[in-house]
Amino acid sequence: MRPGCYISLFRCKLQLLSVCFIVLSISLLLIYQRTNVNDNQPLISAHRDDVTGGIIDSNRKFNLMEETSGFLKRLFNSYNSECTLDYMNANKLPQDHPCVIETIKRHYLNKPSPPEVPLQLDSDDDKDRSPGQTGVIFRLLKNQTNGFFVECGALTGDAMSNTIDLERKFNWGGILIEANPEAFKKLLSRNRKSWTLPICLSLEPFPTQVTFQPKSVDPGHSHIEGAAKTLQKPGIPGIDPDSVTVQCFPLYSVLLAVGRTAIDFFSLDVEGHELKILETIPWHKVYIKTLTVEWNNIPEGEEALSRFMEATGYIRIGAFDFQWTRDVIFIKDLINL
Repeated sequence: MRPGCYISLFRCKLQLLSVCFIVLSISLLLIYQRTNVNDNQPLISAHRDDVTGGIIDSNRKFNLMEETSGFLKRLFNSYNSECTLDYMNANKLPQDHPCVIETIKRHYLNKPSPPEVPLQLDSDDDKDRSPGQTGVIFRLLKNQTNGFFVECGALTGDAMSNTIDLERKFNWGGILIEANPEAFKKLLSRNRKSWTLPICLSLEPFPTQVTFQPKSVDPGHSHIEGAAKTLQKPGIPGIDPDSVTVQCFPLYSVLLAVGRTAIDFFSLDVEGHELKILETIPWHKVYIKTLTVEWNNIPEGEEALSRFMEATGYIRIGAFDFQWTRDVIFIKDLINL
């Protein structure tokens, strides 16, 4: 085809899009006018302006773009007024719903600390902060640098962190999720170069609010309480803080809010609800290379966890059984690592 033909075809498409936009605009405007005019009123008359509250002259000049823009703005504001936590939770909005994503962005998502701002860790030593996960994952990924992680159960972002060494030594970034309010305050003070959220991951494929039991002696054993059972011990009256209400979002919603669905390493440690969280993930819409998942507080047990992950397409390659953690390691693809 000659170059001139391409140009003509492009112009035709552009004109068609313009016509479609005009038709859509007029249709929306007519719908709006019809819903705002009484049945006994003629369509051509003086009527009240919903924006200014004044009277519009029926003989004034009609500006299609101005009227349409005003209508769309009112429509958008009306939608936003419904997008509240109560509305979102009560209606069990799906995990990819715009209201869910926008709520996370506006009210829960904290940006990574700038590169020039130094980390505020308890010590500057070079020791691995994790119980062992970091080194194993780093070797599995063939010493990958500039990777992307998600750590749920991030604690304070320093001691017992499965991701701090990937971040400070190998230029990784990622998402840190911690539901314990006191631990999250310390996490924010670390100046981590990752997104941070003071939420829990939902046990359902929609947002929920739950009762959360912080632990004072061992914050790592803080957990969700309620109908969803776990082998974790409940809070001790007089020793542990009172339970609090925490907002939960599905992992997929968080990934969409950040704009990242390809993950190199997912660390999941939530004291008993790991399998339920994994069951909410639309695995055909995300790509997660490697996972470490704590299993010892899951009521269904490690075998149920492994069966689910293998059915999802993952390979179980081993497990940790250390003093501080019992994790199973899964990888997506041995060949393409």
